[in-house]
Amino acid sequence: MAHGAVEFVVVGFPGTEIDPSLATALRVQVERGVICIIDLLFVQKTSDGDVSTFELDEVAGDNAYSGYGGIAQAIDGLIAPGDVKEISEELLPGTTALIVLFEHVWLRDLRQAVETSGGQLLLAER
Repeated sequence: MAHGAVEFVVVGFPGTEIDPSLATALRVQVERGVICIIDLLFVQKTSDGDVSTFELDEVAGDNAYSGYGGIAQAIDGLIAPGDVKEISEELLPGTTALIVLFEHVWLRDLRQAVETSGGQLLLAER
């Protein structure tokens, strides 16, 4: 199966929680078939500079993160430890970030159509 472009996005919020409207916005795009979320990871940096990371299954009972349940098609652990380290170094103290790795599904469909018609995707840059 051909895949669309995969994108890596980091969104940060002050404090210890991520605004729940982000979960809603991501869910809408997943349900519309625009994106497929491959992996999610949360990163928190305390005011003292201590960093912790957690996956959705680690906060399953926490209402602050309940909106993210079920939006990832697969949690593959594809976000590399080196990326997490680099991101955490850039986070300001007292910040929580969400790292999202997702596929542009619409591009998968376009790529398939191009290949089926004998064409070739020559450049996809982001």
